[in-house]
Amino acid sequence: MNLLAQTTSTTTTTGVTFPTLVLTAMVWSAVVFALAAILMPNQTQDQLRRIKSLGSTGAGAALFFAIWAVETQASEALAGTGTTAAGVPGGDLHEQHGWLTSFPITSTYHLDADALALAVILMVSVVFFCASLAAWHNQRHVKLLTVCMLTLETASLGVFASYDWVLFLFFWTLAIAPVYVLVRAFGPGHRGRAATRYAATSLVSAGLLLLAAVLIAFQAGSHTFDMGSTPVTLPGDGETVAFWLVTAASLLAMAVVPLHGALLDLEEDSSGVLSAIFAAVLPTLGAYTLIHVAVGFFPTTSGSYSLFFATLAVVTVVWAGLAALRTDDLRRLIGYMGTVLMGLVLLGVAGHTTIAVTGIMYLLLARGLVVAVLMLLASLIQERSRRVHISQLGGLAWQAPFLSVFWLLATLAAAGVPLLAGFAGDFFIFTGSFPAHRWATTVVLAGTLLASGVLVWTAQRIFFGASRDTFARVRDLGPLELTYLGVLAALIVLIGVVPGHFGVLFQNGAGYILFPGPAG
Repeated sequence: MNLLAQTTSTTTTTGVTFPTLVLTAMVWSAVVFALAAILMPNQTQDQLRRIKSLGSTGAGAALFFAIWAVETQASEALAGTGTTAAGVPGGDLHEQHGWLTSFPITSTYHLDADALALAVILMVSVVFFCASLAAWHNQRHVKLLTVCMLTLETASLGVFASYDWVLFLFFWTLAIAPVYVLVRAFGPGHRGRAATRYAATSLVSAGLLLLAAVLIAFQAGSHTFDMGSTPVTLPGDGETVAFWLVTAASLLAMAVVPLHGALLDLEEDSSGVLSAIFAAVLPTLGAYTLIHVAVGFFPTTSGSYSLFFATLAVVTVVWAGLAALRTDDLRRLIGYMGTVLMGLVLLGVAGHTTIAVTGIMYLLLARGLVVAVLMLLASLIQERSRRVHISQLGGLAWQAPFLSVFWLLATLAAAGVPLLAGFAGDFFIFTGSFPAHRWATTVVLAGTLLASGVLVWTAQRIFFGASRDTFARVRDLGPLELTYLGVLAALIVLIGVVPGHFGVLFQNGAGYILFPGPAG
């Protein structure tokens, strides 16, 4: 039986009350504001400011509903209410309405959010809101930037909230167009090549997911595209084929080694605000699909291939760590650090324990925040110093102390220092994975320390040392920059200080992913 269907929705005899529309409001609010922005004139500075305000308001609305959803479920999990025995979010969040019911395989408008979805929803909504504030400095193609960013936010949140294959694939493919347009319109360097490579990679991923959806719908015997019933049982080799279709699509989107080139080019050949969004959000779509679908639908099959994931984790972390040590490009260095953290996600999948999957949820939440901060800072450094390479920088802490403080905070969080967001994820993943894969866990830990050391060394090279006359006019962070970076930094600290606020919710969700079954 579908556990998600067991949850009670908040209804009355006169119709649906507002809380049952929280996920709908969260997913669609951004694109509604995007449609409004399309209709607005953009000739004068006042008109451009109104469009920017609309963009920030749309991202803020999505953030409001995301916080509502996350806090509702986290608080109810701590109180022992509002979830099924398996830890599936219930009550106010679940939405399911029939729409494509006259076909041999039916589809419904089905939205929900398990613990994994809530973790990444919180991260993505915060990143988009802060990016909308950072975009106030932009004066080029303001309407285009606003519309595409809001559309991409709706697409991302829609992927995380969809519990129907038709919806899931719609939102997955919806994300391709705004990313392509944004890179072509705002990217420096080889932007055409970067945009085309990303679009091609994403279309391949979407094709693989479509094949998996059709295979599951036809062979599972349910004759529905609904994604709520897990685990999925398919006859013959169907289960293995579907698992590898979803896994291949997920790994392409996660940009793990050796599939990392398209994302690194995208991050390098896009503007600062956009590189922060791309680095934080796009790989998370793949990681969520891997855990939610590949592992959640096929827990037994995924467990039998744990050695593959452990090996891939080692290759990804070691290669990206060594590449980070060699690179002199600041933005590419951050891209490699993001790849290292995705390697940790693979190690958590290989561990295949509740503790390890709980760690993945914490890690994805922390990773997005940290990578977004670092990418935004890298953009500010490059704009102020007019330097791209790390070897050309030095002594910036004398002119920009706040900028250096934020960099050090994000670096320590990426390294997994206690009382910061990265610690809980690293600790749970290494603890949950070590019993099954001791050698892989040890190597991944060493590779993570290497990459973290590179970030610390980079901080020393950029910010410390003697002050240079070349950078005498470099400005420190202004009020707007302190605001959006402060929001990200505050959440990094808050999650590190009180990780237990999400603990019960994440543990219940991890248990349901690995051991789905009827409640109670």
